[in-house]
Amino acid sequence: MTIVNRPGTRPSQATNATTRTYLKEREQIQSASSTQHSTSRPDPSSPPIPLAQFENITLVEHVLRKLRWQRLKEAQLPIFVPPMAKANLQALDEDLFPLREKVQEFLMSERQVMLILGDSGAGKSTFNRYLERQLWTAYQDSDPIPLLINLPTIERPVKELIAEHLRTNNFSEEQIWEMKQYRQFVLICDGYDESQLTFNLHTTNLFNLPGQWNVKMVISCRTQYLGQDYRGRFMPDGVSHYSSLAPDLFQEAVIAPFTKEQIEDYVEQYVPLEPRTWTTKDYMDKFITIPNLMDLVKNPFLLSLSLEALPGVIEGKQDLSAINVTRVQLYDTFVRHWVVVNSRRLQRNVVTREDRVMLDQLLEAGFVSMGVDYATRLASAIFEHQDGNPVVQYVHIKDKKTWKAEFFGPDPEARMLRESSPLNRNGSQFQFLHRSMLEYFLSCAVFHPSSPDAGDEFCPQPDPNSSQFLATGGPLFKRNLLTEPSVIQFLCERVQQNPCFEKGLLAVIKQSKTNATTATAATNAITILVRAGVHFNSADLRGIRIAGADLSDGQFDSAQLQGADLRGVNFARSWLRQVDFGDAHMDGVGFGELPYLDECTAVNAVAFSPYGNLFAVALRGGRLITYDTTTWTRFRQHKEQSEVLSIAFSPNNKHLAFGNRDMTCRLWDTVGGETLLVMEGHIGGVNSVAFSPCGKQIASASVDKRIRLWSSESGACLFVLNGHEATVLSARYSVDGRRLVSGSSDGTIRVWDPKRGTPEADWVISYVGASRVALSADGRQFAVMTGSRRGEIQLVDAITGEQGLILDDDASWLTDIAFSPIGELVVSSSEDKTVRLWDLPSGQLISRLAGHSNRITACTFSPDGLQIASGDEEGIIRLWETNTNLSSSIAPKRAPKVRTVAYSHDGLFIISDRIDHTIQRWDSSTGASGPIPSSFTIDVCSVALSPNGHWFASGCRNGNIRLWNARSDVVERVLLGGAFGSVTNMSFSRCGRWLVSCNDNWVTRLWDLDSTDDQGKVVGEMDDRCSPTGCVAFSPVGNQFAVGLVSDSHPLRLFDPRAANLRQPLKEVCLSDTLRSMDYSPDGQRLILGTDAPSILLWDLQSDKPYLNLEGHTDAVICVAFSPCGKYIISGSNDMTFRLWSGKVDSWSCIAVVSGCLDDVTSAAWNPVVPMEFVTGSADGSVRVWRISGTEAGDVSIRMRWGSYIGQLCAADLTFKGAVGLSLLSQRLLIQRCAVYGSRSQEGGDVSREGRYGTGEGRSGPGK
Repeated sequence: MTIVNRPGTRPSQATNATTRTYLKEREQIQSASSTQHSTSRPDPSSPPIPLAQFENITLVEHVLRKLRWQRLKEAQLPIFVPPMAKANLQALDEDLFPLREKVQEFLMSERQVMLILGDSGAGKSTFNRYLERQLWTAYQDSDPIPLLINLPTIERPVKELIAEHLRTNNFSEEQIWEMKQYRQFVLICDGYDESQLTFNLHTTNLFNLPGQWNVKMVISCRTQYLGQDYRGRFMPDGVSHYSSLAPDLFQEAVIAPFTKEQIEDYVEQYVPLEPRTWTTKDYMDKFITIPNLMDLVKNPFLLSLSLEALPGVIEGKQDLSAINVTRVQLYDTFVRHWVVVNSRRLQRNVVTREDRVMLDQLLEAGFVSMGVDYATRLASAIFEHQDGNPVVQYVHIKDKKTWKAEFFGPDPEARMLRESSPLNRNGSQFQFLHRSMLEYFLSCAVFHPSSPDAGDEFCPQPDPNSSQFLATGGPLFKRNLLTEPSVIQFLCERVQQNPCFEKGLLAVIKQSKTNATTATAATNAITILVRAGVHFNSADLRGIRIAGADLSDGQFDSAQLQGADLRGVNFARSWLRQVDFGDAHMDGVGFGELPYLDECTAVNAVAFSPYGNLFAVALRGGRLITYDTTTWTRFRQHKEQSEVLSIAFSPNNKHLAFGNRDMTCRLWDTVGGETLLVMEGHIGGVNSVAFSPCGKQIASASVDKRIRLWSSESGACLFVLNGHEATVLSARYSVDGRRLVSGSSDGTIRVWDPKRGTPEADWVISYVGASRVALSADGRQFAVMTGSRRGEIQLVDAITGEQGLILDDDASWLTDIAFSPIGELVVSSSEDKTVRLWDLPSGQLISRLAGHSNRITACTFSPDGLQIASGDEEGIIRLWETNTNLSSSIAPKRAPKVRTVAYSHDGLFIISDRIDHTIQRWDSSTGASGPIPSSFTIDVCSVALSPNGHWFASGCRNGNIRLWNARSDVVERVLLGGAFGSVTNMSFSRCGRWLVSCNDNWVTRLWDLDSTDDQGKVVGEMDDRCSPTGCVAFSPVGNQFAVGLVSDSHPLRLFDPRAANLRQPLKEVCLSDTLRSMDYSPDGQRLILGTDAPSILLWDLQSDKPYLNLEGHTDAVICVAFSPCGKYIISGSNDMTFRLWSGKVDSWSCIAVVSGCLDDVTSAAWNPVVPMEFVTGSADGSVRVWRISGTEAGDVSIRMRWGSYIGQLCAADLTFKGAVGLSLLSQRLLIQRCAVYGSRSQEGGDVSREGRYGTGEGRSGPGK
């Protein structure tokens, strides 16, 4: 229907009326729009627009133009910085493009859906509004109609997405039908994650089918909301996964964080909007100066918050470099600022007497606190009544008796608080400015931030240890917060900033012992505390109710958990040494792994059967073993004459193919245990075998540079594939069987047609050192081990060959990779003894799975994706639980080996150095740590602290020694070593005057630090090429130091520093074994010596040789230390234990053995101030502080106060007598890790060990 029937005819009165209405509305909208951008008036002399221009406008077009002008009016963006993006989550971070250009390409292409991903606050909604405005601005009659749809506002988006949106914009059913039949749309769907949808809207709405809506869809979603196989929620039907000839209807882009230039562009647009005292340069200087702030403001939403909040955050602060700005602090300050500004607006604009009275009451009560309380209650109600759907629709007549009326009704108090809160309103719909703002206020419903009026920390009085200030009706008690990771993150920051909140959460956990109604709160509380880094070492947790808690990476040394409700708790990678699980309820508890299998001989290959009931292991020497995965017991064994290099199950689960070093492939019957076929033809060992999906073909890749395709029924060779120029390391079929992908040490990846035995054209991809390949379950990607020493994995699009994301964790050489069969996960193994679990959509590292003590050779997923198996050169096959290792949002890196630990003279801090040449300072009470800030630490090889507390020394690779001020961490002197090699050991005299050092080039030096020469004065030097120096130690009385040398005679020499002659020792003794460590007794009369024997020797310096030999360690003793009182000795060993010895002059005995260390104990030192406290460093990268105490039975107990992160399960000396529901597999795992079923051994010897799980022979331990 048109306004007039055709041009040139006289329009009717109705038509003229409609047209005049149309023109009037147009002039009003244009007039309103022009006043926003210019103060000039339109020219009154401008000629009127003739009606003839609108004669062919349909009524639909009339309503559309009205909608266009309305949207152009509403879609104003005061600040817009064009975002950059990358092609997908797997793409390289540096491969960026302008997003708006890519969207324009999409709109001109044949694709139907474009998914725009980004983190929370990345600017997805802002870009969507920009895109809508651009499309409406360029809109001409009959162009595709742009519709920006906020998905949470649509009641039925699954079926009525467009129609429902058009109805809200006053389109009639007739007009909706007409547009459905004749018009095309560009749907810009915002907030897929906020609407909590899981359906494919393109599919459920039948878009682009005959007689249905004709659309192109741009849809945005938070990256954090995506699960495995997320593309299935967005991809339209008809996309071909395998044929490059079919047009791909789906496209995606990922918004990148702002660059420094984009941040500056944003600030330059922000500053002129209002009168401000800060310039763009002021803001940028603060972003650069304040630690970690620049990283925070790379997120556009946090940038906008920071610009408002930053002046308040730094107010009164002098040293900006010492400020630690957190995300929750930015939200606190922004909200406070927002409410203050709007309260002032209300004070200026209030007119009625009733409103004035109410405003005065609110001001008297504290307007800011009332405003924050309003928003907090609203957020809590949204989660309670709408399960977190952020959009609230309120129509007073309909909703006045619902929960919504409290917040959106006409009551003056609610109205004023609503108008002052960070809310957006669109007609009858309300929502917070951003999804993260809703989550922030929900966290406030758990724990209120600092009181904005008092300016003091919110801490209930008089009892901060009580949970009374945590509302029992709030989300902590009523909602499982584990499903809201952003809320957990806000609360973790609260714990770190508010000690009273931590105490309140601890009180909730305690309450759960006697009050079952607090169980949900206790589960939330302990999860928050563990995520925030709170330790539960030696905690009394008996009887707590925390079912379903996530305690991964937690510390629970010596904790008491008897009788606790631990059903479904995740203990992956937790420190559980000496934990008592007696009588605890442990159904469904996860430890992140299953019992390991031990086969003594190096593992060459591992494979799960397709049905998941069998697991096969190929071992060096030709042994082949299959396990029943229900019980993980051996099912069948087979011995080949030649070594088996690779294995693969047939799709029907009945056969196992394996490739041998003897150049044959063989087919084995998994049921009968018989060899069915022997396939000969290769002239080199067979590195890889694979079944085609139909099972009728076997591919074998060989050292002879060839791939052979065999009939699995007859064993006949069907094709020989030539093309690689070096060893072929792997060959894999695509899911549909149409392709075979091979990787070679010649640096290429090739793709073949296995039905024809021919290479696919243009499918040779070159990499430096490329090796193995793996294909994803959906066939869309393959992963390539690039052969880089850094352990990189290159993802490649299997359709186009386009290179995607590189998965890189600075690992050493990779040995194997595999895709999860059901989800978007990748597992990799490497020579650094670590298995890594990757999230394929984001390319992020999820977990580092540590536990192997030797080079890992193979890894794979189970068919259901719930388990990962990895085998190493020691014959250990570890079985990991996938789900329990997905819980941590961040996968911390395992720290490098610790070489030295030392206390400051006052015991307040600890200094450690690692083999990566870094120095770390630790708070000895809390374990808080940080690196020593210096550009010099990259070459540190050793450290030592002076007993007088003034210096700490760092020995360098170039032979120099740097002397640091122990308080300021400033280098004050550099002792020049003259390039005599790395300084490997140092010791100060008690007075601080002398320093003895040794180098790895056999040079020992004595330095006089009282010398005025800043470059150091060497007063004695020993260069013994026949006897390199092993270790040095100064006597605490200052008149002597000892030097241990490494030679056949193992000499130990004593010197007087005052003699300054290192050629003439006071005394020399030759030991029977290599000296590894030594320490003086506090009175300087005895030396304790650790040796390779392994034994500990005591030497009374009045005698001619050591007189006492302490035995117990099973490997070299590499650190020893006398306690300040002289009554105890700590010894650490390569046997991964340390021992506590007690005694007098000539009578010493071991009174405690601490196992659970996951590698060698490399260093130990006693706290000089706190009695019975000491620190250990380990090759597992950990620094741990321990406390010795007595038990009621008179025994000695050693408990850990705190320890640094290692990311590995420890269960040494754990007990679980009477535990209910703990599975047999979990029991076996714990016993393998040195747990005991009954009461904990009270003697100093080793606890009982279970034999090898798999062979029955004896080998186990905490690190196995």
